[in-house]
Amino acid sequence: MFQISEVLKKVPFFRSLGKDGISFVVERLKFKPYDSDEVICKIGDPGDKMWIIISGRVKVVVQPEGSDEQTVIAELTSGDYFGEMALLTGSPRSASVITTEPSEMFILNQEDFDLIVERFPSITLSMGKIMSQRLRDTLQKAARRASDKVTTAVEGSLADKNLIDILKFCESNSLNGKVIVKNGDQKGIIYYKKGNLQKAELGQLQDDQALDELIGWTTGEFRVEPDPLSLDKEESEPAPPAEPIQLVIINASMVVQRMLQQTFEKIGYSVYAVENKQKGLNLIRKLEPDVVVADVKLPDGNGVDLVKSVREFSQIPIVLLTEERNREDYSNRLSEYKNLNFTRTQEISEIMHAVQQMNRS
Repeated sequence: MFQISEVLKKVPFFRSLGKDGISFVVERLKFKPYDSDEVICKIGDPGDKMWIIISGRVKVVVQPEGSDEQTVIAELTSGDYFGEMALLTGSPRSASVITTEPSEMFILNQEDFDLIVERFPSITLSMGKIMSQRLRDTLQKAARRASDKVTTAVEGSLADKNLIDILKFCESNSLNGKVIVKNGDQKGIIYYKKGNLQKAELGQLQDDQALDELIGWTTGEFRVEPDPLSLDKEESEPAPPAEPIQLVIINASMVVQRMLQQTFEKIGYSVYAVENKQKGLNLIRKLEPDVVVADVKLPDGNGVDLVKSVREFSQIPIVLLTEERNREDYSNRLSEYKNLNFTRTQEISEIMHAVQQMNRS
């Protein structure tokens, strides 16, 4: 038990757990040995588990579409971990992981991870910081390679990486540059300055119309072209606004509250979270915030009831967390109301994008 605890303590987002928390995690871990040169996971696999390396070494590789060559982007060893981002986002694997020597792993499956986060929601706060740093380091490495004239872009296939995640990647890393997206004969360009989306173009379409069309693409290629001079500076974090944007979150899930709160506070928002409609209405009346994010399912009502109640006294922008299957229904039922946005999923990256779009309008 002592040795297992020591291994878990090497994982940053488990360090805050006490003895009972570590025991709770240990009970849900699966152990598996791997041979050298064994593929642990490959690009496109479901993101339904994470691994913690007990002993051994692995390489993380990507393979550009149409190429037979693999590029090693990281090497991991004892105490390192991988796959945790996919557990949070539900996205398929964006890289392959292969052992370079005999290795032993702990495996944590999605359902067990969800139980751990539900019981210890503070884990998501640590994970958010770690993942943000990983994304920032990855893009900065790409920028350094660009300055050495080895490569000038980060690129890949939309079949492997959702455009929403790519845009979140650019925002998190304060990108100065552009994202070029191609699908057949169509070509879209999204421009960034210090991580803020400046404009989007797709043929004759501009900004929101262009972005909505591009986000709907599931096939094609993307290419992130950063300005290496800007990204090589130490100021990679976007500066918080002089007067923080006030955001109210209304969601019954403590996990969702914590994840959203951590995400938006990191980029300078002042965030308040409550779990039901009535508390949300009271908080909105009191604070008069800049934007509201609310789930469509609440213990004491739903998204339609909430919007109608808010619109009796305020035109504040509201983002409703919907899913693909019910987005159209809620949109139709609230078609007479303005300053509304509906997410297609409940992924953090899309929620962030929706909030920032509403705040710019």
